[in-house]
Amino acid sequence: MRVKVIYLGVVRHKVGKSEEEYELSEGSSLKDLLIKIAESNRSINDLISGIGDNPIDPTLIITLNGFTVNPANIGCTALRDGDTLALMTVIGGG
Repeated sequence: MRVKVIYLGVVRHKVGKSEEEYELSEGSSLKDLLIKIAESNRSINDLISGIGDNPIDPTLIITLNGFTVNPANIGCTALRDGDTLALMTVIGGG
């Protein structure tokens, strides 16, 4: 199955592109995809490295098909062919 990944804001700046697609086997989870993203984009390892007990930087926002995903649920969030994942960081300012 193919999943589209969109990078926004700081994440896009770190990765150097706005989007890409990943090929995954059927039954893959969001955790599986994040591991692939971390392996191919070392520049954002600080945001999604570890993929263990506390894998996600708290400033990272993950959406799947337009809905926010709780980072605690990445292992049990199943992906389907044609899904769209967006990664962005919290925007702050003063």
